[in-house]
Amino acid sequence: MRGLRRGRVPAQGNGAARRHDLLSRLLAPIVSVAVLAALVLLAAAPPHGTGEANGDAASGGTSGTSAAGSSSPDPDGAAGADGDAPQRDRVELGTPTSEPAQGLDVFYDQTISWHACDVTGDGRGSDDDRCGTVRVPVDYLAPRGETVEIALRKVPAGNPKARKGTLFINPGGPGASGLEFAMEARDFFSDDVREVWDVVGFDPRGIGESGGFACLRSRDLDAMYAADPTPDTKAEKAAAVASRTARLQGCLARGGALARNMGSEQVARDLDVMRDAVGDAHLNYYGISYGTLIGALYGAQFPDRIGLMVIDSAVSPDYFASDSASQDAVDGWAEDEAATVEDGLDAFLQDCVDQGDCALGDDVDTARTRLLAFLDRLDRKPLPSDAQGIPRLTEGWAVTAINAVLLYPDSWADVEDALHVALEDGDGTDLVWTAMDTVMRDDDGSYVGGYEESHLPIHCADWPLDATSQMEPSASVLAEHPVYAHLHGVPTDSCEGWVGTQRTNLILTVDATSPVLVLANERDLTTPPDGTREMGHGIFGSRFVLVDADGHGVYANGNDCADAIVDDYLVRGLAPRNGEVCDA
Repeated sequence: MRGLRRGRVPAQGNGAARRHDLLSRLLAPIVSVAVLAALVLLAAAPPHGTGEANGDAASGGTSGTSAAGSSSPDPDGAAGADGDAPQRDRVELGTPTSEPAQGLDVFYDQTISWHACDVTGDGRGSDDDRCGTVRVPVDYLAPRGETVEIALRKVPAGNPKARKGTLFINPGGPGASGLEFAMEARDFFSDDVREVWDVVGFDPRGIGESGGFACLRSRDLDAMYAADPTPDTKAEKAAAVASRTARLQGCLARGGALARNMGSEQVARDLDVMRDAVGDAHLNYYGISYGTLIGALYGAQFPDRIGLMVIDSAVSPDYFASDSASQDAVDGWAEDEAATVEDGLDAFLQDCVDQGDCALGDDVDTARTRLLAFLDRLDRKPLPSDAQGIPRLTEGWAVTAINAVLLYPDSWADVEDALHVALEDGDGTDLVWTAMDTVMRDDDGSYVGGYEESHLPIHCADWPLDATSQMEPSASVLAEHPVYAHLHGVPTDSCEGWVGTQRTNLILTVDATSPVLVLANERDLTTPPDGTREMGHGIFGSRFVLVDADGHGVYANGNDCADAIVDDYLVRGLAPRNGEVCDA
């Protein structure tokens, strides 16, 4: 019997692969800033020098013993004492000298009142977890004005005698819940990491329990995902633009001052207040996906307070504002992005063909043609759906479901089965369910996890408008790349009319006093490795590690070499040499 096998996230347990599967819930769906930048930003990296820290920036701090695990040989030929394990550098943290800015002293004089967290009822977290809050100003330029409480959840170190301090974590989004991430910490991080660190997740300002508000309501999101992703007429295109503008204006009206101050630079400043409140001199941090931008912007503002920082699968950080751009440039960016999207979809279609009984056909070319024809038919005549609250499978919902295959290879079987039911039986229910899983929509119509409701003001604050923002690829380019035209050709967000704060550190430069660990998977379609390299270039002295792997997120993705590098770094204070490679 065919049908969607719902609930891809497994029960809690041990093992790197299982830990990584939890990200399907925590990170889905992710705004790929690399995708957005292709159309609205001139996001080419400046010629930063990578540098290579020697791990001895200052005396005092974390020390280590020896490297654990074996990865590929050091690119410079350096090897450990046994001639096999690659060389590791001991991380030494200096003594910070920076002080809080004027007027912020009261926020740096807080003690967190940790208490038992509320029971979730779904088996996640633990009775040992502790929750608390830290108060920060809504606007750091007006610290005597409104404030907001940032909610934190702590998973205490397993061995208090060996405790090193606090490891703050963020799962990205932008706008995903760090409290949710902390509930999964025991399954995501290794036993070695959890033994020595209090792992603390937090909901960023304006998200979830940290003053969260409905920037986009459920009905706004339902309409956005159901909307026509391939508007053809002037009227359809005008309606798409109007709906995007209305979503932003509604968000600003409902969120007030907090909505106008949700950028990642503000979140990074909140992190420094949190760091002080837990009593750590340095910020120790693990950020994945969009959470890497928060970590990098923290480093740009507080370089002497960087502790052990892991940047996992980074977004491309740099923004070059443009007064003008040619249509040829916009088309070039679209063609580059189209190649990535087409490769990702073809991999899925090849798997469908290889599995046999593929409803789309017996070869990739036929399958691609039939899939696009199916989407075009949905544009004209949606299929019925029994999914609660979504009675029709529109082209928009189908595209949302199919985009899952670009993000998560473990979704392929579900999408193949759902397509089979839709094509053979004329029933769109399973594809709607797949789309709902992808965007974290519950049967009751609510969207969980934070990202969907709240990513828009963060995006507008972090990536200001420029002359390219309202430009679209030429009709000829979209016609030449129909896969891209259907899946990514029309944006769902617009920052036209944004009146909030804007990121000031647009070209990332971090003069880190200790080596930051930067990780990328070679075949990450969500945040491709070139963007992660760009972030590494901007963090002087960082250590970049490339992993021969698929998927989004390096740590706990099933590569023992990569996991050993992260554990060595966080647990033993040992950094790899810059440019190390982990084989499959």
